[in-house]
Amino acid sequence: MKKILTALLGAILIILVLAVCFLGYRYLKNPVSVVPFPYEFNYTFEKIKLDAPILIVGDRMANHLAKFSDDLAKTISSELSSPIRIQSLASPREGIHRTIHRLESISPWPQILVYQGGSEEFFEPKFLPSEIKTIRKNFKLFDDDRIETLMILYPELSRLIYHPFERIKLNKESVYQTELSEKEFLTRLETEILLYERQLSHLVKMAKDKGSLIILLTTPVKLNAPPKKTCSFTTSIELEAEEIKIRKHLEDGNLKSAFSEIKQLTMIYSSNASLYYLHGEIALQLNDYNEAYTAFEKAAAFDCTSWRSTPLQNNIIRKVAKEQQALLFDMDRFVQSSGDPRTLFYDDIFPQNLYYERSMQQLGLVIKKILKL
Repeated sequence: MKKILTALLGAILIILVLAVCFLGYRYLKNPVSVVPFPYEFNYTFEKIKLDAPILIVGDRMANHLAKFSDDLAKTISSELSSPIRIQSLASPREGIHRTIHRLESISPWPQILVYQGGSEEFFEPKFLPSEIKTIRKNFKLFDDDRIETLMILYPELSRLIYHPFERIKLNKESVYQTELSEKEFLTRLETEILLYERQLSHLVKMAKDKGSLIILLTTPVKLNAPPKKTCSFTTSIELEAEEIKIRKHLEDGNLKSAFSEIKQLTMIYSSNASLYYLHGEIALQLNDYNEAYTAFEKAAAFDCTSWRSTPLQNNIIRKVAKEQQALLFDMDRFVQSSGDPRTLFYDDIFPQNLYYERSMQQLGLVIKKILKL
């Protein structure tokens, strides 16, 4: 009996030692982080003091949008004795992770925060591909409302709860990647999309905690810009032969046959970017804008490289706005509904100035109503 008790106590002692080692390892390896983002900043901004009640933040899209802030101010201030001030901290090539980090240095926050972005999220590495499984595990933990609440109340517990992994260290000077290979792009895609949603949701919660009204803007996407790359696994010799056949129909002016055959092909090959783009081109020639819009949207979504915002990012913005009950100004749909997609943009990224002016006027009316001016 004595031997049994000794063995039992020994086993308990070993379990306790292993548990202490396990928790100690996690505590030492994990930083304090309410949200398990896979990166850390090696720098902080100096305190930023705002001199305007409205602040625009985001990447190149928000930076370009800010050039039309006078139109926004004019609409909001139409019945005021002096124009309302609008400030911008938007910056080209600034992913939402850096926007959030910049906003942490602001006190107090603006009355209204306007965010537009999602077009440059792939340009800077934010996680190690080897850590993708662990990153997803940690976000699965964070998705549990009980754990999220626990993290918010007791952030130090994050060092024990999250699975340890190597985080990327981000310096003040960003390091941008050259064009990704197809393999690198596909490896990163799902995690980049996951991160963008979590970061955007975090931004909305930050704004609410700081007493700011946040307005999310979708990013206009030039849908009739051809995709840069079609993923190799979505095509075949047979499909390429069918595309040649359809293009021959177009050369012969046989639009109806081309349209009929392309619709059948897109049902079979459901993720080929160039095929959807050809579908959109044919629909456009038939003046079927709705069909063209849908096809071009899929072509952009299945583009096998990262050079702009796509419907994926815009759908995340719409989703987060709905779930977090944030105000949404759907600039993408506003621009797309303005006419022939061939005339909406002056290059592959930015809409014509006319649509920025109209968008700012519409946004101004929304803000004016909110402020009861």
